[in-house]
Amino acid sequence: MDTFERVLANRTRYLAVALENVFQGHNASAVLRSMDCFGIQDAHIIENEYEYRVNPDVALGASKWLSLIRHNRLAHNTLAAVSALRMRGYRIVATTPHSRDVSLPDFNLYAGKSALFFGTELEGLSDVLMDNADEFLRIPMYGFTESFNISVSAALVFYELVHRLRASEINWGLAEEEKQDLRLQWLKQSVRHSDLLISRFMKEKARSVEPAGK
Repeated sequence: MDTFERVLANRTRYLAVALENVFQGHNASAVLRSMDCFGIQDAHIIENEYEYRVNPDVALGASKWLSLIRHNRLAHNTLAAVSALRMRGYRIVATTPHSRDVSLPDFNLYAGKSALFFGTELEGLSDVLMDNADEFLRIPMYGFTESFNISVSAALVFYELVHRLRASEINWGLAEEEKQDLRLQWLKQSVRHSDLLISRFMKEKARSVEPAGK
């Protein structure tokens, strides 16, 4: 419980992460592991051509502590994910080189909550996402290679933005209601047969409030 409280105090939904159609499961799982380490709670998994499965050897249980929101009901789910995130107040940030991109050190955190989109290793983000992005974020590079591996890119972005976020005056923490929901979720995942225990508790609670004589 002490660990739960320490982690909850450092969790944020000011940043969210979206992985679009990532087909290499070990890289996506590495992103989830970095998210947990940096305290980012929500991972949106967009499954168009490829279904994502957590690689337990890479994620090392990180997905157990995150909120995974899967977008996989349609043939193409990118716009549905964008719409869902915008409804939650996020600006859509494509992490890719672009003619209107912003370098990572110059990214404005004060502009509001940000959903950071990462694409496939070979093709990057889709044209649909690029056409619907609000901003474009670039990691400075100085070598011959055009891009980092997706898991490396994510870790670099998380380190920079989370470090700056925690040093800012932005209210980036979770609300008490959000903490309570996660606390219950984590407890259920940490206890064997938690659903049976909850069911038994609710039955005993119902009996305790029955009127006398019943």
